Amino acid sequence: MTTRSQTLKRIPVNGSSQSSEISVFKRYRVRIERGWYEGTFSKQWFGWQFDGYRNGIQLNLIDEVYQILK
Repeated sequence: MTTRSQTLKRIPVNGSSQSSEISVFKRYRVRIERGWYEGTFSKQWFGWQFDGYRNGIQLNLIDEVYQILK
């Protein structure tokens, strides 16, 4: 997927807070309900948390995840 100067790679969301395709050193664009947000993930005791939404949200509560490649 390409959007105005950004190339995105889709990361599968499978209802779990775990994913081997997510890294703390990369940026992501995620869809939560009807909104799109950009930011990073942090590793928590339960799995991955997206820190670019309010006080953070667990991966399993996110509708779509895309890694920002450039």
